[in-house]
Amino acid sequence: MSRTARLAALGAASAAAVALTAAPAQAAQLATGTVVVKVNNSTVATCSSTLSGTKSGTAITVTSATATGCGVPVSPASLPWSGDIAAPASMSFAMSALGCTYSGTLTGGTVSGTVVTWTNQSVSGSGWFCSGGVTVDATYDFA
Repeated sequence: MSRTARLAALGAASAAAVALTAAPAQAAQLATGTVVVKVNNSTVATCSSTLSGTKSGTAITVTSATATGCGVPVSPASLPWSGDIAAPASMSFAMSALGCTYSGTLTGGTVSGTVVTWTNQSVSGSGWFCSGGVTVDATYDFA
């Protein structure tokens, strides 16, 4: 192989390697679960939830989320969220409903196999119709 052909092949291989390492990870379903919303310790909603995004080791990046069956429309806010699903697991989040955006960081999650559980997590609300004393319990299976 001539020197020119070798340089061209090396250049093509280098470009391909850069393209492969620079390609963003494809988002996929990360977890499904249940979120229980409480106001002053009384359950006001139980929602089914799905998280999608990317995972690297135990670090997660959530690029889309759903919450259904809550009784009112709920939509994710301030994506992407980040977290770590190794004990004690943590994850930031923000969800909007009825003119209020509730947000916070779930911390101290327990891990059992692929299931992460957060209990009695305080969240803060911003907007016109926000209730005080809001906590969430969340259980997600990251299988």
